[in-house]
Amino acid sequence: MSTLAQAQATFPGAQVLDCLADGILATDADLDAPGGPFIVYANAAFAEITGYGADELVGRSPTILQGPDTDRVLMRRLHDDLANGRTFAGQTINYRKDGTSFVMEWSIAAVPGEDGAPQWFVAVQRDATLPARRLLDAEQTARMDSLTGLPNRRHCDDVLSSGGWLSSRARSALVVDLDHFKAINDTYGHLVGDEVLREVGSRLRDTAHDSDMVARWGGEEFCVLTLQNGGGAAGLAERLRAAVAASPCKTAAGDVGVTASVGCAVIDDAHADAQALLGAADAALYEAKRRGRNRVEIA
Repeated sequence: MSTLAQAQATFPGAQVLDCLADGILATDADLDAPGGPFIVYANAAFAEITGYGADELVGRSPTILQGPDTDRVLMRRLHDDLANGRTFAGQTINYRKDGTSFVMEWSIAAVPGEDGAPQWFVAVQRDATLPARRLLDAEQTARMDSLTGLPNRRHCDDVLSSGGWLSSRARSALVVDLDHFKAINDTYGHLVGDEVLREVGSRLRDTAHDSDMVARWGGEEFCVLTLQNGGGAAGLAERLRAAVAASPCKTAAGDVGVTASVGCAVIDDAHADAQALLGAADAALYEAKRRGRNRVEIA
């Protein structure tokens, strides 16, 4: 019997784990196996979260759930933690069988065999997409910008101050500011300016990921909090800039062209709290303005 088959046959507690509401995934403990470790058990809740049947998962690597937005730095930390006898906890974007993404929150611990060495790794997993959306969605009163329908600055500040949004190497903030917006108000009037703000807010929301929060920061400025980091955050910033400039906004006064400058900052040792993160993004925004507008700058 192969090592994998032995692990599948001897993994304990399957009947009990099938009754749990949280997703449970177990693998063998061979971190050095090519393509491994391999799944030996998945409970019904895990199958429901991912859209895979348990029989489709057993014998395959958990990397089947990963995709373009999965945090690679976090996955390397996962490997290092388990290889060095530590438990792991984290959150990243994974993918269901149908290709849709979701925010997965999970922890992994080793289960020792009779000799005391790790025999399995068992992960407890939750689809955090719905709780994340409930946290990020604007409340209907006091926390929503009445003009754009986006969360307002108060809501954004509360999300950041709660601490739940910030996680090392896994979060970024973008500040988007419309270029020469005062000239639009002076030329066409504030009602047309409001139409432009509504359209820009819609474009930003449609361009961002479902797990991101787009908020109206005030005036002609917007803030985007994203699960992306590094190149993912920079790519999102460029897509937001391009979405604003893609076509004129249709208003009662006719088509009005508009562009935006974007500053982006990623959580790291130098920007480890909300104030530092937003300050860095704001400084990057001013650099984009200084360098000619309609561009992205990364802190």
